[in-house]
Amino acid sequence: MVLAFLGIVLQAFPFLITGVLLSSLISFFVSERFIERHFPKNTAAGIAFALLGGFCLPVCDCVSIPVFRSLVKKGIPLTSAIVFMTAAPVINPVVILSTYYAFNGNMRIVFARVFLGIICSAFIGLSFLIRVPKNVLLPGEHFGGGDCGCAACASENGGRKTVHAFFEHARLEFFGVGKYLIVGAAFSALLQRLGGKLTFESAPSAMAVSLFIMMALAFLLSLCSSSDAVIGRSFIARFSLVPVLGFLVFGPMLDIKNILMLSGGFTKRFIVRFLITSFTVCFAVLFICILCGAEAWL
Repeated sequence: MVLAFLGIVLQAFPFLITGVLLSSLISFFVSERFIERHFPKNTAAGIAFALLGGFCLPVCDCVSIPVFRSLVKKGIPLTSAIVFMTAAPVINPVVILSTYYAFNGNMRIVFARVFLGIICSAFIGLSFLIRVPKNVLLPGEHFGGGDCGCAACASENGGRKTVHAFFEHARLEFFGVGKYLIVGAAFSALLQRLGGKLTFESAPSAMAVSLFIMMALAFLLSLCSSSDAVIGRSFIARFSLVPVLGFLVFGPMLDIKNILMLSGGFTKRFIVRFLITSFTVCFAVLFICILCGAEAWL
């Protein structure tokens, strides 16, 4: 269990550091006015812009949450920010490459993962246009004027953005988010230890049940999106490809450690709605693929 815990932490921390630095760059050096001027206000254009950013930036789920929090703080439309947070861990270059190697160069699986990631993230984001939630950030998390409200942003330098203040901001962000990653990694390691004794030979043959099991496993195991393709491929002996794709699409979008990380900055109402919506959308999209015979194409 200790080795599993260390493995998760060692996998996640480099990406977490990258995400914190990127998040700090957005929060500290990019003004709210600049973002408002360049980020599309049109819903369709905003989603397209978010997908393009997710496709270009090599970030995993540990990185996308700090960035998502900074985007929301900066006043980016919630729909577009959610699309970025859910799409980036599924469609970024590192995940594409790892999926390609894990499945022995099968481009159909790579394409299916990217395509389904785009479709699911777009629908998840669009769902938040219905009864738009208010005050999704916890008290003290929403700040005006382009600052996050930490000691670094409020430093005495006549409002100047210094290198020292930037790294101080990054340090505070790292310890603020990192503690939730540690708790999530410990819980995930325990689940992996217990899960090693489970077998799936007796699982119902119904594809819908298999899909549900795979998505639930993805949520519980909390694997890093840059390495989950290798684990996903190991399930092919017991599950069909579409349920495995459910594992690869839903897992990077939301898992236990992500819930814990989100709880550091967002309200419980938003997190519960996001969890239910994400699972429902991914399950529905993948189940439609089953009904359409996608298994034969893969």
